[in-house]
Amino acid sequence: MKLSILHIADIHRDPGNPIRTKPLFDSLERDRQRFTSEEKTPSIRPPDIIVVSGDVIHGVKSNSTNADDELAKQYGEALRFLNQLAERFVDGDKRKIVVVPGNHDVSAFHFEQSLQELPIVEDRKKKFVSQLFSQNSALRWSWPNFKLYQITDYEMYNKRLSAFSQFYKEFYEDERAYDLEPARQYDIFDYPELNVTFVAFNSCYNNDIFNKQGAIHPDCIANASEKLHLSLYQDRLRIAVWHHNTEGLPMEVDYMAPDTIQNLIDRGFSLGLHGHRHKPQFIDRRFQYGGERKIITISAGTLCGGAAFRFRRAYNVIELDLDELKGRLHLREMQNDALDLPIWGKGALPPNISSFMEFSFDPPPEPLVRSSTDTLSLVRAQKLYDEKRYDEAAIIFKSLTDSDDLARRFLLDCYGKSNDSAAIVADFDPPQSNTEIISLMDALWTEGKQDRLRDLLNESIVADSLDPSIIEIRNKYIARLKI
Repeated sequence: MKLSILHIADIHRDPGNPIRTKPLFDSLERDRQRFTSEEKTPSIRPPDIIVVSGDVIHGVKSNSTNADDELAKQYGEALRFLNQLAERFVDGDKRKIVVVPGNHDVSAFHFEQSLQELPIVEDRKKKFVSQLFSQNSALRWSWPNFKLYQITDYEMYNKRLSAFSQFYKEFYEDERAYDLEPARQYDIFDYPELNVTFVAFNSCYNNDIFNKQGAIHPDCIANASEKLHLSLYQDRLRIAVWHHNTEGLPMEVDYMAPDTIQNLIDRGFSLGLHGHRHKPQFIDRRFQYGGERKIITISAGTLCGGAAFRFRRAYNVIELDLDELKGRLHLREMQNDALDLPIWGKGALPPNISSFMEFSFDPPPEPLVRSSTDTLSLVRAQKLYDEKRYDEAAIIFKSLTDSDDLARRFLLDCYGKSNDSAAIVADFDPPQSNTEIISLMDALWTEGKQDRLRDLLNESIVADSLDPSIIEIRNKYIARLKI
């Protein structure tokens, strides 16, 4: 079985971008005609799947006077471009397009609205420094302003991606939604006809203009991994998609920790596709903690970055032979100097001089063994879940929670999908995991059970937790309850 992936990143849609949407789309369509019929090198299979690795728009400045309108205009242009791409490249089937946010999709305006300036008192300097450099700190230092700030409004902070969330809903025509809760910012795109599953991760967890480092929320990786344990996914090739690169120069800080890649390898992902650095790249990474698995990470160059990136303006076409576990990476680069009328052609990834690079990748991980009875029940429940019949799926998952932790996870997800906060309170109090704590606190607030919410905030599993996601939601509800 063969699979071709059109891999683009950093499209930076913005009415001010020199590459307008119509000529950009036309240039890609002309290049597809070219690369599918080339004779001197192997012709390239037309794309079956399109991956957009972040920076859908260029973004707005923190001092914008009409940020929401500017964001709406930029995402409107992105919608026009991606709608055309879907129509002409994958027969209008938007489920075959995988989109993730990038740091330019993070609204600087909404971020700054979440801040409060902190006076730098002499006797608290050491404490501030310690807190500032702690993991997932709520403190932010601004070098341009030479001031210290603290995130005090986490609800506003999470709205950094509200415009992207609205775009996501519109693009997928209400078939998919993008949650503003960081622990839920991942999405699974499954293609049973291709025997491939893509997991789209947000690598902008805690990312903003004062904290440029990329990160994926730990719960997103863990929750996606648990879902992939279901028998439906167990034979699928796993491909992860995110935005940030995972290495950088000594003075750079805007990349994602390499250990995240080790976690993806541990979860059985064979390939990872990202963007951000505006530089095409191919890296073969091995697991460092035992075992023989590896992951191939491929970065796309910028499709529409500024003039400074003209010689790296590029995109990828990735061909996979799923039976032979072999791949071929084709780099397509802009050949001319006219920023507003690009012409694409063959490129080469140094040190190669060929217009393509061949590689091998790992197979799906070994299936997780379950009892036949539980397996049949889980398959039946998952079928209902995939059909969005969450109430019916929940009945089966609930019957399996005593014997299967995965069923408990899916039960919680069913309640969340159907907005059944009363059921979450009834079946998940007391909570047994960080994910359950987050969902339960939201449900208690929705159900108006503030007294129980106050009690939960004082319990050690919440009050003493050092987990970033718990600290974040704890601070949110402490602020809401004015504790």
